[in-house]
Amino acid sequence: MKPTNFTILFLLANFFLFTVGCKNTQKGNTYLPKSKEGFIAKSNLLKNNNGEKIEAQGKVFSSEGDIDGLSELSGFDNLLMNRDIFASQTVYFGFDRTEPISEDSEKVTAVANALYGSPKTKILVEGHCDERGTEEYNRALGERRALSIRDILVDKGISPNRIRTMTFGEDRPTDPNLTESAYRLNRRGEFVLLTPKPGN
Repeated sequence: MKPTNFTILFLLANFFLFTVGCKNTQKGNTYLPKSKEGFIAKSNLLKNNNGEKIEAQGKVFSSEGDIDGLSELSGFDNLLMNRDIFASQTVYFGFDRTEPISEDSEKVTAVANALYGSPKTKILVEGHCDERGTEEYNRALGERRALSIRDILVDKGISPNRIRTMTFGEDRPTDPNLTESAYRLNRRGEFVLLTPKPGN
């Protein structure tokens, strides 16, 4: 049986509707990294877990290249990045969940309290996923996780102007093994303290 013009037109119309209808142009303030490279830095504005001041040195959070769209972020240029100070405050998520596990709510409160006591600091919240799911899905899930933590910080009194979010999806696993315990460690949200360079 030879297809009619109507049948071909019908199939093309459905194809067009499906492809256009599935396009998702979600906008937010979560930025994708250009590379998987991490940054470790130190700052003199807060103290470490032993109560000692941390020396000021480290990687500069700049508008010139580490994060797509960063040049649009007013007030987030030339800040020192400190991954260490909130390392013990990493929060974890259940499988395919966007809210932190209940045991980790105190960690977010501790970060909010530290930020509240140091008003010149800012924070970068990173969302991470385990390796299950597609890369695109995990990027979106990492974004929702970072935004969920951001919302908690805002609810605790931190200005949204002091918070930026980033998703790494599945790109930066804590544990590269494909086990349930590794997956639990990889479903996480991390905090990176951003501080002005000394003299600013």
